[in-house]
Amino acid sequence: YSGGAIGSIQTGVAIANASSSPATITFELNTLDGVSTGLTGSLTIPANGQVAKFIGEIPGLTALPLPLKGVLRISTSTSTAISVAGLRGRYNERGDFLITTTPPSNEATPASTSELFYPQIADGGGYTTQFVLFNGSTDQSSSGTILFFTQSGQSFSLSIR
Repeated sequence: YSGGAIGSIQTGVAIANASSSPATITFELNTLDGVSTGLTGSLTIPANGQVAKFIGEIPGLTALPLPLKGVLRISTSTSTAISVAGLRGRYNERGDFLITTTPPSNEATPASTSELFYPQIADGGGYTTQFVLFNGSTDQSSSGTILFFTQSGQSFSLSIR
């Protein structure tokens, strides 16, 4: 986190506990290739409560090495019903704080084989679109194809970094 500097990105989570009992949530931070960073944290969400925090605000994860690209694994040992939303914030070139949600992935669910469509991709005016592709399971590999098309439906060649 670089205190609102242009181009800086922050990742956060919002967690709701829908049960009548408190829920202890455990966070494990791994690199993109699944190797543990050794950083873990935990929070207790009150009964029928919610918490929203940037990753660096979670006890145990305050000493994040920056920049860091990784996967945050969230779990609870209780059978309480929790809901999770990932948050990603970025300060654009105008200094505006833009935020979007990123859906969680249940690693017990098999990878989808259905096609996904994104009707708009932003790139300019302080806005960008990023695709984060991963396989939720640690014991299987995945492959696929990404196709880009112009507004008129023509194939569009685009390099991916």
